[in-house]
Amino acid sequence: MTTRDVFIRELCGEKKTKAEEAKMAAVEIVQDTLNKGMHGHPVSFFHSCSEPVDPHRFCCMPTEQLLKDLLQVFSKVKFKEDEDPETENDFAYVYPYDETYTVYLCKEFWEASDELCMDSKPGTLIHEASHFLEKEDVQYDYLVVELYEDFGTLMGRYVTITDEDPYKNLDAYAVKIDGENLEYEFETVINHQSEYQDGRYHCCGETKKNSVCKERNTSHYRLHERFRKRSATLACVRVLCNDKTVFNRRFTSDPQCALCLGNLQQKDRTTTAHNTSPSIHLPRSVL
Repeated sequence: MTTRDVFIRELCGEKKTKAEEAKMAAVEIVQDTLNKGMHGHPVSFFHSCSEPVDPHRFCCMPTEQLLKDLLQVFSKVKFKEDEDPETENDFAYVYPYDETYTVYLCKEFWEASDELCMDSKPGTLIHEASHFLEKEDVQYDYLVVELYEDFGTLMGRYVTITDEDPYKNLDAYAVKIDGENLEYEFETVINHQSEYQDGRYHCCGETKKNSVCKERNTSHYRLHERFRKRSATLACVRVLCNDKTVFNRRFTSDPQCALCLGNLQQKDRTTTAHNTSPSIHLPRSVL
């Protein structure tokens, strides 16, 4: 038994009911997202330091397969509570390779909203479930991607609320979907813009409480139809700024790029171990 195990509790009573209700809400939200076709594919684009013109703004592009995989994960998820004082500022965490699919709920989870909004219970569970699909947290900033079209070319940049530097984490967020930006895509980009009253959302007329808004701008999900990538993970980002051109490798390699080929050969000589440490969801207020 580890030190942390002393604080782990089985859920019972009202907390067990709350957790199961939150899971059901998350499942219904993901299913509604699938039903409404609100998914897409990553796209390649030129990075620019210029101010975007009428941009597509979003956090990430979940694919149809990812949404289906999330539903499969939720069918296996179970809960425990962590009462360790050291986790009192956490929402929840998981061990990504835990075959029991256990989500450990912490103090902040119980105080979060039951409805989909920033740092909500359903959003938190979507976040944590994604870790079982090997979606890691790269950072905890609220990241926004801004893409715009310029004479038939897709341009864009990455911006965070806490750091306006458009170059921050360029490689990390080029194609990768992580738990944090997936959660915020649901909570801030495709969620409803009005409260649920009188049996419906007034922003779009939707009657299902646990759902996403069909009236939100989701044009970014269709960008791949005109700016299709050769692969969702095989690409180089060409960075254009201050008359300098640089190539950066992201995640896997483009065999047409000499720099990528060198990185790939180096990577082949290394071994990456599975991460056995917990992936923890923190509120931004404590970061």
